[in-house]
Amino acid sequence: MLLGVLLLAVGLILVLAPAGSGIARWLIQLWPVFLICAGVVRVMGFAVERKPRSPLVGMLLIIIGVLFLAARFEPSLNALQVYGQYWVLLLVVFAGVELVRYYSHRHTEGPPPRVFTPLRVLVVLLIVATGVVANRAANKPAVLSALRLPSFLSGLRDSVVGEPYAFTDQPFINNDIKPGMTIFVNNSYGNVKLTAGGSTFKATLTKTVRGWSQEDARKIADRISLLVNQTGEGLTVTTNRIEVAEQFTTDIQIEVPSNTNISITDSYGAVAASGIRGSLTVKASYGQADVSGIRGDVSLALIHSDITAANINGDLSVTGAKNARIANVAGALDLTASAASNGSVDLRDISGAVRVNAPFCRIVAQGLDQAAELKTEHASVEVTRCAELVIDAPHSNVRARNINGDLRVSSSNSNLQLSSISGELEVQAEQSSVNVEDVKGSIAIETTHGDVVVKNFYESVRVETSYHDITLMTGVEPAGDIDVQNNHGQITLVLPQSSRFNLDAESANGQIQPVGFSQLEQRVRTSLVTALGLDGPTIKLRTSYKNIIIKASAARQTQAKALVN
Repeated sequence: MLLGVLLLAVGLILVLAPAGSGIARWLIQLWPVFLICAGVVRVMGFAVERKPRSPLVGMLLIIIGVLFLAARFEPSLNALQVYGQYWVLLLVVFAGVELVRYYSHRHTEGPPPRVFTPLRVLVVLLIVATGVVANRAANKPAVLSALRLPSFLSGLRDSVVGEPYAFTDQPFINNDIKPGMTIFVNNSYGNVKLTAGGSTFKATLTKTVRGWSQEDARKIADRISLLVNQTGEGLTVTTNRIEVAEQFTTDIQIEVPSNTNISITDSYGAVAASGIRGSLTVKASYGQADVSGIRGDVSLALIHSDITAANINGDLSVTGAKNARIANVAGALDLTASAASNGSVDLRDISGAVRVNAPFCRIVAQGLDQAAELKTEHASVEVTRCAELVIDAPHSNVRARNINGDLRVSSSNSNLQLSSISGELEVQAEQSSVNVEDVKGSIAIETTHGDVVVKNFYESVRVETSYHDITLMTGVEPAGDIDVQNNHGQITLVLPQSSRFNLDAESANGQIQPVGFSQLEQRVRTSLVTALGLDGPTIKLRTSYKNIIIKASAARQTQAKALVN
């Protein structure tokens, strides 16, 4: 039960913690600890309640967790080196579990078990022998390198416990590159780096092979080559990976003239492209994509990949990103994150229209010059300096300020903080609190089970909530109608003392309390319909429980204290 609660808490932390946060990184780093804990719980369950009937599975979980934990803290060691260095811990775990089995024996279960049996002695000898052999072999790679093994076992040996060796081929050069040609690059299990600005085409292949010796690795590397072919559209660049049945990576570095179009396909590697004065298309999976200094449209189709893009003089389209950092885009941005990526989207200085659909991703945006639409869920949104903006973010906190246009927000189970809006404001929310300040246009807020505070409004206001309080405050006379509907919550309206309005206030189970308006009678009542001045806007206030307070902003401090009391 305790382990289940612990695992549930860890899962919630991983889901709710911001992407890249320290606690999330530590939990990911220490995941083998949970295997060890699960094993300990099973062993203790056997010792106390005989559930399970044997501690064997628990012991195996502890052993596997110990080995994986050692590998996490010793990333430079291969599997053989980890086992050769930490086999003594396995012996300690085995001995500890057997002692638990011996001392937890009950008389009702028959005669006590023997400490030493042929099988237990054999297991101890096997751990010692394999540990010593692994330690010797890890310290003397030539021993295993000299073994003649079948191709399958040889490849398994090299890929699991071998050392990486890198080999770089002579560059391929082509001087017959015309402006507007397209370069097609196809790679997998390796990086692609492309830079533009030269006068010729130049491609260099670096091969990294795991092996027990450099000679063995070189034999494999000599079979790997770069393939460059000319087509009617341009050049294709790839490798002969399908012809070599070994474990290796291929990094391709390419230099091209600026006025070329680029198409890159890569998997399990990083893609970097810069300086291109043409279109760029990238299809990448399980890696990182970095693009910068592109004078043309960019299209990125990603699978479980992060994206960093900067200084794009054209439109940018991104699909399938996990984490995205995008800055200085002269055109439009269309970004779709992978479902449930739990990543983040960071936008800076986008000149064109913006559309972002990033569920479960934290969105931070600044300097959006055109209309923007941001969608997420179970995360958060923070926007500063934006034109017309639409936010759809259920189960997400929202902060928006300095909006040069209309703002529309849809959310739930959240806290909304919105300020400095030059246009209209519309909020559709559920179980959310809303805090608004300095809105030049009309305001419409609909929420439930949350406080609503509106400060410095200038046009009409319509607010609806329930079971929490509503507070409206402004330093200027209201120019538009005010309509407030509350259920089981207090309403407070603060206006300048010189305000003109037609008031219609009613509390079914509360009081109407005017404070500071000499024209309004100060007696207690459940409803109040009156007019102050001529040609004023209509103010309609309704609540089912609690009071309605109408206060003049120039009221004396003593009156404010009486209001609080």
